[in-house]
Amino acid sequence: MKEIEKINQKLDKIDQRIDSIDKHLAVYNSELKFHIKRTDMLEQELKPIKSSLIKAQGALCFIGILATVISVAVAFMGALGGK
Repeated sequence: MKEIEKINQKLDKIDQRIDSIDKHLAVYNSELKFHIKRTDMLEQELKPIKSSLIKAQGALCFIGILATVISVAVAFMGALGGK
């Protein structure tokens, strides 16, 4: 009879621990939902910035190519004019 009481006490302790874990998981789950929502909002805010950055990179690339073409043309003209 005494052993059954010990087993019941141990089971009660395990049950209390599981209840505590369930409470913590509920809190963590709600916090996770909040963080997911914030992350989604931040991603939406970054989309216009990303598109502007891509446009700026394209413009700089175009300027670099144009400068290279002009440099080659000037060098070619200088070589022809130097003869």
